[in-house]
Amino acid sequence: MNQMLKVIAMLLFASFLFQTSINYMAENIDDFENVALPPKKVEKYQATHPILKIDATKRDAWTLVDLTTSETHRVADLEKDKEKLNDFNWDLAFSRTKIVSNSGITNPRGNVGIVNLGPVDLDSVTEAPETGYVQDAKAWGNVTNKAISDWYNYRTRTHNIESKKNLYVVRTSNNQYVKMKIINYYCKRAESDCASIMCPRQNAACLTIEYVSQPDGSRFFPPPKTLLAEKASLH
Repeated sequence: MNQMLKVIAMLLFASFLFQTSINYMAENIDDFENVALPPKKVEKYQATHPILKIDATKRDAWTLVDLTTSETHRVADLEKDKEKLNDFNWDLAFSRTKIVSNSGITNPRGNVGIVNLGPVDLDSVTEAPETGYVQDAKAWGNVTNKAISDWYNYRTRTHNIESKKNLYVVRTSNNQYVKMKIINYYCKRAESDCASIMCPRQNAACLTIEYVSQPDGSRFFPPPKTLLAEKASLH
């Protein structure tokens, strides 16, 4: 009998705590609802090198880009149009958030490779890596280049795409080198604007890329213009 009374007392006490918690939340829920979440702070990225704009807005087509000349071409399907891929000189192909390269399973005759160096400063890399270049392969039934396939974060609150600002070194189809960063995904908005508001998908997939190319085929990138100017002023 005493054991039964203890159980009943514990149940009554637990019920009292639960009811008290519910009453507190009901009385104060307006306070919680009216306090807006602070917007994610994203600093505006200031490019100091050449910019390449890529129209990747079409879901049923791929934009092929030659990184050394900035020329673009378009094909409807990389698999069905595989024979056309060697009609152009190109390095990377873009379709919305997808990026693949002129290599591997996408085009066995291509030799493009990509190295992901992480979120480092563009000017901090003065020499292209000698090895480690990743080519296209199939993963989970999809064609992908693992070095650049995860170049962005997806913001669940605003449903927007935000570049990780990683630095990629690309060995191009003509065996030159380009270092690049994807700095924006939106056509008429800065990425920092989309950190706290929803930028519509109709205004997406115009990628902005900051890049530096190595024109002479060596692995050493030209120094920043500011550094060249400082050296010139000393003479």
